[in-house]
Amino acid sequence: MEISELTLKLILLLIPGSIACIIYERLTIHKRWTSFKFITNAILFGGISYLLAQVIFNICGGDSTFDSFWENLPTKEIPFSAILKASLIAIFVGLASTAIDHYKLINRFGKWLRLTNKYGDENLYSYFLNAKDVEEIYVRDIENDLTYHGLIDSFSENEEIKELVLRDVVVYRYKNSEQLYEIDKLYLSKSKESLIIELPYKD
Repeated sequence: MEISELTLKLILLLIPGSIACIIYERLTIHKRWTSFKFITNAILFGGISYLLAQVIFNICGGDSTFDSFWENLPTKEIPFSAILKASLIAIFVGLASTAIDHYKLINRFGKWLRLTNKYGDENLYSYFLNAKDVEEIYVRDIENDLTYHGLIDSFSENEEIKELVLRDVVVYRYKNSEQLYEIDKLYLSKSKESLIIELPYKD
């Protein structure tokens, strides 16, 4: 199938937005994006990247690359220089967007304005384990009469199970808290209904 020059231009123009999207998608916690959502976000991130590149290179650097960029969008002319410069800026756009999401800056601003109580887009499992004061935890496995005490190493989840890796783990009997053994690392995979996580009491 042949690709027209205009279609090729559109594909190349989406490169900066795709770069920012890939960085953001890899570094943030969220539900898997559909193809439509990825393309939509790529257009948004791409627009931001081109605008920032224009400000940085034209105004700050005296570069005239973007002088006719917006006027020539409907044409078949491919602005390789502008795409390359916007792609460089897109890396920082992706990282900055990740920081905004990680530190919940938009949600904090909304709470400051008393417009929302929403903490973010991720679920409570990820939000809880990502909290700054959550590192040492107890995991109760009532079904197997065990309690795991350790430090959070990593975690993930899907629609059916929650996964958790602990380090410096001490394993106890659940019923009487008898210490059974110690291990360096432990991987747990439990259904959503059977995973109980507790924080030790801190003075």
